[in-house]
Amino acid sequence: MTRAGMAGAAVSTVLGLLAMSLSGDFATAAQKPALLKLAAGARVGVVNLLDPEVTHFHASRQLQNSFLKTSSVGWPVSAMLMQALREGLTQMGLTPVAAAPTEALARAREACFLNAALAKGLPKACGPLYGQLAAAEHLEALIVLGPGLNDSMHAGGIRRRGLPEYLRGWCIVSEEGVTGVTAGAPALLNLTELLLIGVTASGGELSARQWGGEQTEYWTGFKPPADLKSIADAQLNELQPLFAAMLRQQAVGLLTHLEVAR
Repeated sequence: MTRAGMAGAAVSTVLGLLAMSLSGDFATAAQKPALLKLAAGARVGVVNLLDPEVTHFHASRQLQNSFLKTSSVGWPVSAMLMQALREGLTQMGLTPVAAAPTEALARAREACFLNAALAKGLPKACGPLYGQLAAAEHLEALIVLGPGLNDSMHAGGIRRRGLPEYLRGWCIVSEEGVTGVTAGAPALLNLTELLLIGVTASGGELSARQWGGEQTEYWTGFKPPADLKSIADAQLNELQPLFAAMLRQQAVGLLTHLEVAR
């Protein structure tokens, strides 16, 4: 289906389909976490591969008025990621270390995140890249943030049906003519992957992943500008603490898969 076709299919269904079913939430929570065990004081690299940008998808009753626009923002995403993880890692007795991705790892982001079926583990070529970074920075494990897509490969059975599969990263979703509690409040989606990677002799090995797309928040203070396609930077900056809170929630979920030997 074309992008235009998918946008049209989303009209009148977008925000109503964003809420997760209770059965899906409980199934996720009930899964026994696979633990990565580290020694106390182990250095855990915190790595960001997510661009500082927000994608706005708007569904209109008239197809020609639907649109998709991605805006760059000046948010310090690496610092936001460290802030989301530092307290939890420190309380566990681990040492969080800010680590910049190598050039090779940054180039491989499409293969290692967007095109990767991470539920099945890391693509073969990606493990050595993580291992090289860990060796260079003397790290025992890595926590890596990167973009995901609204498709079954990333979201599995909790894909946001009615929304385009090509939505990625941090997203705003609005719809014309919505009524009820969320009237006028665009939904905020965190379509990102947060990975916990252990370090082995052969490179990096995926121990756990936390899909951010399970969450839905709303931009309740949103005031539509005259041109919805041109939301000013100052207004977009209102979203930084909201996405930071979603990232913290995602980080809490990931850290349940980590254990420290005593």
